[in-house]
Amino acid sequence: MKVEKLKSDVGERSSEAQTKTKEKTVETKRMQDLQRQVKELEQILRRRNPNSLPALIYAAATAGGAEEGANGTSPPSRISALQERRIQRLEAELEGHDEGAKRSLRAMEQQYLRIKLRYEQQISQLEQQLEPKLQLDSGESAEGAELWRSQVQTLQAELQQVKQSHQEGAKSLQEQIESLQQQLKHKSQPSPGRHQRQAEAASGLRIERLNKDLALKTQSVQELSRTVDRLQRERSRMLSAPPPAESKRPAAKSLSSAGGGETFPAAQYEKTYQPTVFTDCHISEVVQESEALRQQVEQLKLQREGLTAQAEHAEEELSRVKQQGAEQLSSMKAEQLRALDTLRAGYTLEHSSSLVAELTNQRHTQEVTVKHLKEQLQELQGAKDALTVSRTREDALQKQLSRLLKDLKEAKEAQSPEGKLLSGLERKILDMELRHQSRERKLQQVIGGSWQTLDSGQQSEVEGWKQLAQQKSREVEAFRLELDSILDILRHLQRQGVVLPPPPHLSALQ
Repeated sequence: MKVEKLKSDVGERSSEAQTKTKEKTVETKRMQDLQRQVKELEQILRRRNPNSLPALIYAAATAGGAEEGANGTSPPSRISALQERRIQRLEAELEGHDEGAKRSLRAMEQQYLRIKLRYEQQISQLEQQLEPKLQLDSGESAEGAELWRSQVQTLQAELQQVKQSHQEGAKSLQEQIESLQQQLKHKSQPSPGRHQRQAEAASGLRIERLNKDLALKTQSVQELSRTVDRLQRERSRMLSAPPPAESKRPAAKSLSSAGGGETFPAAQYEKTYQPTVFTDCHISEVVQESEALRQQVEQLKLQREGLTAQAEHAEEELSRVKQQGAEQLSSMKAEQLRALDTLRAGYTLEHSSSLVAELTNQRHTQEVTVKHLKEQLQELQGAKDALTVSRTREDALQKQLSRLLKDLKEAKEAQSPEGKLLSGLERKILDMELRHQSRERKLQQVIGGSWQTLDSGQQSEVEGWKQLAQQKSREVEAFRLELDSILDILRHLQRQGVVLPPPPHLSALQ
């Protein structure tokens, strides 16, 4: 019988050893498979999207599924449940981030559409306001041209430079207008817009009017230059003329010496000198003639003063005309710039829905989406880092928990009779403390309830009972202190590794 028992024990031990070796081989294979799967998943994730948190979650889920398949129908542990909850929470947060991003994108699109509609309405309103202004500008420019024609007749020779500057400015503006018209012909559609045609017609009429005005200016300047030259020669001749008595002789000499040359036309009082004229005349006639000549001289002086006043007035008029010409030129330039701006605005308005505008809008939207995706990528990278940190912390806590469980199991298995005795003593001490507390409460209730009904003869008995209760409480407190000191000594000895023998009643029970 003993041999059979030994054989059976040996067989059981060998079967247990075989099962343990099989389990170890299965576990090693399983660990190798899991490591291989993890490496393959990491490689796939790195190739596809290394910064993708959903890919990591999916890899963890597949690894967890493979592990569950290897375990068969084993229930999930607390750690795996905690991991699953964390993964679900992270998925929910990721979905919330995606929904928030979609909402923000929709809000941006709606804002863009609102801004676009508002700008289109403003452009249409400006066009409507521009039409009457163009008509008023054309009428005002016609009236100003008529006034300007009436005033330009007083210009003088110094406006030649202004004329040249006007011509150069007109040529440059004409070249700009021709270049813009060519660009519009190349870029615009076959049927130009109504605003564009009106602007081109207005610019053509304005240029023709300016050319006519320039021609009139040149003619008037030439006429004024001739009149000024004549007035200056006349003034210099009058200043250099001799006295009136001797004015006839030089005139006669000049006439005889000139020999029919071209001179300034003679005045009414000038006469040719003849020596035989005054031979038979009386002196009174000579005096009257001299008086008439003096009057004529005074009249000439008055005329000269009037001519000087006219020359000064002409100079003032010339300066005023120069200023007006400069102001007119600046206004023409500003008007030309406004016309060019209107042409550009019309061109942009007509081609706002072209392919280039659509592509620019698409580029802006793509830039916004790329920026938003970069922000999401940074957030996902931070979440990934936090996930790795939480995983490392979870692994450390799992290792610590397994070590503590192992220590607890070893402590339970290696618990000695002394430890059991100490635990029993601690329980008894706690029970004693509880009974003492309940006894004290009852005693206090009894003392408090009977205190009012006691008479003067029972005061001594109550004091005796009170002293007895206090003595008992002091004894219990001393016993408690002794027990605490004993327990401290036992704990100290247990820490040092001293094995205490069990008490006799416990050994008898065992």
